[in-house]
Amino acid sequence: MAQASTVDQPLRLPLVFNPANRDTTTAKDARLVNCFVEHTEMDEYWVYKRPGLTASVTKTGNGIGSYNWQGHIYTIFGTTIYKDGTGIGTVDATNGVYRFSSTLGGTPRLTLGNGVKAYAYDNTTFAQITDAAFPSTFYKGWSYLDGTMYAMTSPAAIQGSLTLNNPTTWDPLNLINAQIEPDNGVALSKQLVYTIALKQWTTEVFYDAGNPTGSPLGPVQGARIPYGCASADSVREIDDMLIWASMTRQGEPNVVVLDKLVAKEVATPAVSKLLKNADFTTVYSWTLKMSGHKFYVLTIKNTNITIAYDLTDKMWSQWTDPSGNYLPIVDATVNASNQHLVQHETNGILYRMDMSFTNDGGTVFPVDLYTPNFDGGSRKRKHMKMMYFIADQTPGSILKVRSSDDDYKSWSNFRSVDLGTARPFLDDCGTFHRRAHHFHHNSNTTLRLQAVDLQMDLGTL
Repeated sequence: MAQASTVDQPLRLPLVFNPANRDTTTAKDARLVNCFVEHTEMDEYWVYKRPGLTASVTKTGNGIGSYNWQGHIYTIFGTTIYKDGTGIGTVDATNGVYRFSSTLGGTPRLTLGNGVKAYAYDNTTFAQITDAAFPSTFYKGWSYLDGTMYAMTSPAAIQGSLTLNNPTTWDPLNLINAQIEPDNGVALSKQLVYTIALKQWTTEVFYDAGNPTGSPLGPVQGARIPYGCASADSVREIDDMLIWASMTRQGEPNVVVLDKLVAKEVATPAVSKLLKNADFTTVYSWTLKMSGHKFYVLTIKNTNITIAYDLTDKMWSQWTDPSGNYLPIVDATVNASNQHLVQHETNGILYRMDMSFTNDGGTVFPVDLYTPNFDGGSRKRKHMKMMYFIADQTPGSILKVRSSDDDYKSWSNFRSVDLGTARPFLDDCGTFHRRAHHFHHNSNTTLRLQAVDLQMDLGTL
C-alpha cells in the first residue's frame, strides 16, 4: 500500500482569476465579487475590497445623469436638473440616463440629451433645444469637434449645428451619412479628433475635412470597425479610450475598447457567456479612475448583474449591492476636489465613492472569492493540515471559509478566521481529491488579501 507523503513547502492557492463560469450564469466556478486585483511592481498580486459609498447629496426621484462642467456638479433626479444642488430646470425623464457635452466660445454652453429631448444651459438660461432643424429623433451621445456640435439621427445620419459654439441652432444641410454598411445608428461619441458613429454591427469614423458646403465631416478611409453597439447606454469614455458592450452581425456580444482608433475585444470567453443571453433593455454604465486603476462598470439590470473591468490590470470581477443584486449606480463624475461621485438609480442619492469607505451608505456589502477547483497538480488524496492566510492585519476583519469537494454542488459549513491576528490560520481542514474554496468577508473593514498557503499531506490515489 502506498504511503502518504508530506508536502514540506506549502502550496499557494490561486486567488487571482477572471470569471470562469461554464455557462451563462455565475452559479458555479471561479469568480471575484465586490473586489478587484492589483499587480504590484514586486510581481505580487493582491485582492482588494471594492470602494464603498457614503451619501453626499440627497434629492427626490430616479437618478438619470451627473456631470462636472466648469467645476460645478450637474445632476438629474426625477424631472429636475440641479446645479450644485439647486434646481435650474425641468427635463424629460422617459429614456434613461442623459449624455452630456459642452461648447466653448463667447457663451459656453452645457449640452445634454437622452435621445428624446435635448437641452442647453449658458449659465443663465436652461432651455430645451427647439430649433426646427434639430433632429426630431436622435440617438444618445454627442460629438463636439472644432466648434461644431454633432448629433446622430435615424437611420445613421450625423447632423451638425449651424453656428460655431452654439448647440441651439442647427443646419439641415450639415449632414453626412454613416453608410459603409446598411445598419442603423445606435450612439454617437468622440475619440481624440474623430467623431465616432456606433451602429448595430459596425462603427464608422469621421474627421473634420473642412468641407465648404454640407457637413464639414469626411469619413476616415479604411477605418471601418467590425463591432457595433448592443446599447447606447453602455458607451463610456475614459482617458481618451471608448468602451462599450458590442455586437456583431453574427449576434455575439462582447466588450470592446477603442484606443487610438484600434478596437480590441476585452471580454473573456466566460464574460461573453454572461452577455450572450443578457437582456440589454435597461443598461447602466460608468467609469471610475481610482488608486491607479481604471474601471469600466457595466450593469445589465434585467439580467441582475454588474460586471467591472479593470483596464489597468485587465481583470474582470462582479460587483453587487449589499443584498447580492446588481449595483444600482447609473452615472459617475468627479467634483472640484477630485472626489468621486456616483449616482444611485432610484433613491435620490449622489454618493461619494472611496477606498476608505467600507460599506454602502451604512450597510456592509460582502466580498466573495470563489476559487477554481484545486488539486495541487495531483489527483491523489490530500489531507490539508493547515491553511495560512496572508492579508493585512486589520482588527475586526473576519474571513469566513468553506469548501466544496463535489464541483460546487454542496458546501461545508463556514469556519471563521480572524484577520486581525498576527498569523491567521485554520487547522484540520479535511481530506479531498479536488476542492473549491469560498472566502466570504462581511466585516465593516477594509480587506487586502494576498494569498492562502496550504500545508498538505499526499495520500494514495
